[in-house]
Amino acid sequence: MNNQYDKNSFQWILGDSMIYKTVTELAKLIQKKEISSVEILDSLLKRIKDKNPQLNAVVALDADRALEKAKKADELTMQGKSLGPLHGIPMTIKDAYEVEGLVSTGGDPNWKNNIPSKNAEAVQHLVNAGAIIFGKTNVPYHSADIQSYNEIYGVSNNPWDFERTPGGSSGGSAASLAAGMSPLELGSDIGGSIRTPAHFCGVYGHKPTYNIVSEVGHLPPPPGFILTGNGLSVAGPLARSPEDLEVAMKVLAAPQAQDSIAWSIKLPKPKINDVKKLKVAVWPEEESAEIDEQIRNLIDETAEDLKSAGAQVETVSPPFTFDQVDDIYSKLVHPIMSAGGDKETLTSVDALALDLKDDDFSELAKIARGTSLRARDYVVNNARRHLIKQKWQKFFDEYHVMLSPVCAVPAIKHNHAPLIDRTINVNGKEKQYWHTTIWAGPVVMANLPSTSVPIGLTKEGLPVNLQVIGPHLHDLTCIEVSKMIRDIRGGFRIPPGFE
Repeated sequence: MNNQYDKNSFQWILGDSMIYKTVTELAKLIQKKEISSVEILDSLLKRIKDKNPQLNAVVALDADRALEKAKKADELTMQGKSLGPLHGIPMTIKDAYEVEGLVSTGGDPNWKNNIPSKNAEAVQHLVNAGAIIFGKTNVPYHSADIQSYNEIYGVSNNPWDFERTPGGSSGGSAASLAAGMSPLELGSDIGGSIRTPAHFCGVYGHKPTYNIVSEVGHLPPPPGFILTGNGLSVAGPLARSPEDLEVAMKVLAAPQAQDSIAWSIKLPKPKINDVKKLKVAVWPEEESAEIDEQIRNLIDETAEDLKSAGAQVETVSPPFTFDQVDDIYSKLVHPIMSAGGDKETLTSVDALALDLKDDDFSELAKIARGTSLRARDYVVNNARRHLIKQKWQKFFDEYHVMLSPVCAVPAIKHNHAPLIDRTINVNGKEKQYWHTTIWAGPVVMANLPSTSVPIGLTKEGLPVNLQVIGPHLHDLTCIEVSKMIRDIRGGFRIPPGFE
């Protein structure tokens, strides 16, 4: 169907291609009065009705209120007024964030009736910029898994293969983007929860520099409590283009409301915008962090493509070992992830930690040691973390960005067995489940920005991303290099059957 537009009646008949327009493209069309917010919303709701039964990615809708907001946005458009860069753009939000008037569960059955009276601060920034929140997307319980399923809403599927997970914890977010059910999403990341779903679904995701996007209003902690200052977790956007990530980051980057009376945040411009002047370090693999051969090959291809385009590309390791940073990350993240856990489980983990052998560096051992860590030891490891951050800073004096894997494997098949019994296969070798996201930690522990970027497909037709890691606060540099890679490798692809 061809797109048809009557400026007088503001009628727009959407062809299928309009489903996959980026936020940047939609915003321009709205501004030119060539499309209305109401019609975009209507198209997305129809898309959800058609495709979501296969995916179960969008788990709550607020269609009626969203329609009223879309009508008001259109009225402002016709008056030549704009609320901001997201004016009239309908979007969904990960169900780890509180949204005013819309059920917000965090995947926890105890919170299934939680209807907040106000938005999470990051959500409010999006709304202030003109975004219209019309639904929520699925998460694992407490956002604590790399698969998105819970007792309230059930299992979310990957649009590339329904037998596989879209990832977690922002799995519903990535699936909805890949399936054309939402043009923009807000996720969160402490162990790859933005980057991994983006990789599994072949979309873009940005893990910001720590503490430049407010997490107030995130679930967990429980409703009424405030998530802030744990040193690792971040809020950030997912999208289908790096340009959309850029727009979203400029909206989202702001201090917490309580701090806004004293300071503001203005992200520095990209350090580089010419691929021929780009200096890239590539960190493709580590013995203790083995990745699927196809992922390694696609990363190598991308590095060669950048080199052919004129970039200076070197395969190097950072000035520390992978095992060093993984050890620090494990000891910092697991106390956070286990906080508020049930007494019985924590007691059993403490007992397991006491029985561990010194040479046991399995994923289970790392979890047990981290979960049982004493406060004084946490302080020591936090100090170790800051020494690594200094080494990263010096490293980026020589390179603009570093490229590394996002995950050890492409999207995995659904597996809801007890965590201790789950495994993955890497090049014919059985690995523990959490090995999947082993490459997420080094960036998190150093508080660095990282963009998850599509670079191709496996022979099985599954998406593969790499992560572009940048210096502290140089989020826009990561995104700018993502544009360069997109221009070379092709960027987001529509999953078969979702055209």
